[in-house]
Amino acid sequence: MLDIIVNVGGTSDNPSWPGAALALARRHGAFVTGLQVVAVCPSLMAIPDVIDVLAAEEQAALARRDWWLQQCRSAGVEGEWEVMRGISGQALGKRSRLADFMIGELKVSDPDAAPGVDDVTRALFARASPMLLMPDIGGDTLQARRIVIAWNGSGEAAQAVKAALPLLAQASVVRVLDGERGGLPGISPPPLPLRGWFARHGIEAQWQPFPAEHDEGPALLAAARAFDADLLVMGAWGRSRLSELTMGGVTRWMLRNASLPLFLAH
Repeated sequence: MLDIIVNVGGTSDNPSWPGAALALARRHGAFVTGLQVVAVCPSLMAIPDVIDVLAAEEQAALARRDWWLQQCRSAGVEGEWEVMRGISGQALGKRSRLADFMIGELKVSDPDAAPGVDDVTRALFARASPMLLMPDIGGDTLQARRIVIAWNGSGEAAQAVKAALPLLAQASVVRVLDGERGGLPGISPPPLPLRGWFARHGIEAQWQPFPAEHDEGPALLAAARAFDADLLVMGAWGRSRLSELTMGGVTRWMLRNASLPLFLAH
């Protein structure tokens, strides 16, 4: 049975958003844990009023349990509700490690938001489980029927593909955007045998060359949209996170501009 965490506490006020995650869970027979993190700032913990506020927030979060379990029953899935106190990114990352993946909301609608520094993407870098992120400017569905894979042969890309196997196995069509670059003959390790791995798992994938470009992020999103993809699977933070945030990179660009759900692994 798949074990999925839905970061309900990190979603917007859109009441239909958790329903998309629960519908996906139903199709895959998954157990779904709704999670809300009560954010803690250690430097403020000595202030009595802050402690009182956190206690009130925690009680309010705990009181949402019946609501979440009713959502699960209505969707026809098994589930549970959890509330955690902690530094948000660290708490999300730690709890997610026992899940197959976590579903969260990717906030791209705020033009002033700094990409890659929100709690969900911080958690992704903190040795968390893979994450399926839904842009807050997209629709309220999460079909995962037409899946595109951004493949460059990296360890991060391999982790993402391996974690997304349950989704790939039920997809209607899978396309691999193959941007792997050749290494030094006789010195570099050979490419990962992704085609053979797909064949062993019964996945028929289309392959499309994806030559490296200067603006790989926009080109990748354009290729996914041209395919009418409803999910993009890719590795995250192939370079150091600091390097990507300061110098730019595909992950940073996608976190800021994605218009379709992303399945990311680091």
